[in-house]
Amino acid sequence: MTRATTQGLRFEVFPMRLSLLSISLALVSCASIEPHKFVGPNGNTAYSMRCSGMGRTLDACYKKAGEVCPGGYNIVDRSSGTVGMPTSGGMMIGTRESLAVECK
Repeated sequence: MTRATTQGLRFEVFPMRLSLLSISLALVSCASIEPHKFVGPNGNTAYSMRCSGMGRTLDACYKKAGEVCPGGYNIVDRSSGTVGMPTSGGMMIGTRESLAVECK
C-alpha cells in the first residue's frame, strides 16, 4: 500500500512540476526587451533599452538594437550598476544594465 501511495504522489507531482516549468517559461518570454524611442543627439531615431532582470541580457539588447536599426547604430549610452533589494532573508543583490543607441 505504501508503494502505491508513493507512485501516486510521483504522478501528482509531475503535473505540478510541468505547470511550474510552463509558468517560468511564460515569465521569461514576457521579459522581452522593449526599446523606447527618442530623438538621439544627432537628431536621428534612437532607442533606450533595459537589459537586465527577468531573463534579459546585454547581448539580447545588442541583438534588439540591430533589429530596430537595420542600417547600423552608434551607442549613445551604456550603463550598469548594482542594485540591492531587501528580502525577508536579508538582501538580494543584482545588476542593472541599460543601453541607448542612435540609428545611423
